[in-house]
Amino acid sequence: MNHQGYTLVTQSFGRENEYRRAVLTILSFFAQNGTAEKAILFTDNESWFTPYFLNLPVQYVHLSAEKIKEMRGEIHFLHRMKIVEIEEAFEIAQGNLLYADSDTFFTANPSNLMATLSPKHSFMHLKEYAFESLKSWALPAGKTFLAFVNLIENKKFKLSNSDVQYDNNMCSWNAGVMMLHWEHRHLLQDVFLLTDQFFPDTQNHASEQYAFSLILQTNTELKACDEVIYHYWYGVKKTIADDFLKKNIKKLLSLSQEEKFEMVKNWVQKLPNYLENHLFSIKDNAIQAFNANDYKKGYSATFKALAKGAALDLGFIKDVLYFTKIRAFKK
Repeated sequence: MNHQGYTLVTQSFGRENEYRRAVLTILSFFAQNGTAEKAILFTDNESWFTPYFLNLPVQYVHLSAEKIKEMRGEIHFLHRMKIVEIEEAFEIAQGNLLYADSDTFFTANPSNLMATLSPKHSFMHLKEYAFESLKSWALPAGKTFLAFVNLIENKKFKLSNSDVQYDNNMCSWNAGVMMLHWEHRHLLQDVFLLTDQFFPDTQNHASEQYAFSLILQTNTELKACDEVIYHYWYGVKKTIADDFLKKNIKKLLSLSQEEKFEMVKNWVQKLPNYLENHLFSIKDNAIQAFNANDYKKGYSATFKALAKGAALDLGFIKDVLYFTKIRAFKK
């Protein structure tokens, strides 16, 4: 069995913007890493991808409507598919895995981090928050998160070999990227068990993330890997990235493999700054700051947005005036 090398695993199905994101994920992986390793892509549309991945070691696993339904399980949970895909990828690859959501791209070679994997060491993208902090999330948006923290405080969970009570000071880690050793495949049974207990009682769409977080941090030394891969999970950033890829992705089709890699390397060097300083992001930063009653930060972002042309966005101006009015009445 190949325990020295590793395999990238990702999924992309349903819509063309999802496909374009996966092209960037996979090509940035090979651009940073060379072609010594391989990739597995779970998709419903293999033929869409083949022009982009000519002569690259990409293996496709077909996602039929029936397979997707089966992967979602009896709890009908979309993100349960990730666990099934990792389980299946372990069987295919017979070695270590680097799982990445399709809304990611590699900013550096991940091989050095992958080389440090062991049965006792794993990686997720980054640590986000302690479960205790979910109690302060505002309603109604925080409803499913409050439900989750109430669940772990009051219930023991059945795992394969024991019943477990979790401490709410344990942390959620972003599961958009995971580096898993071959021996970690044995932990997936408990990831399934937790997910299937978390989601029905909370309807929380981070249930599989919470399951991976708890199982990996209690069975391994868990570290962050955000230094080599960028995850643009936030909705506004996805909108910006989708627009960029729609305008630029077809340029790759006329290039040699070497030229393709050079173009993708150039994109991933510039994209983090582009996503974070785009007008859409700055406007969103302003509104989020106002919602959090941080008016100093809100007005700072507003002035940046105005300098980038937001004065023509009447909806944004109305929002800023709305928060200004609220502040005035509070004084």
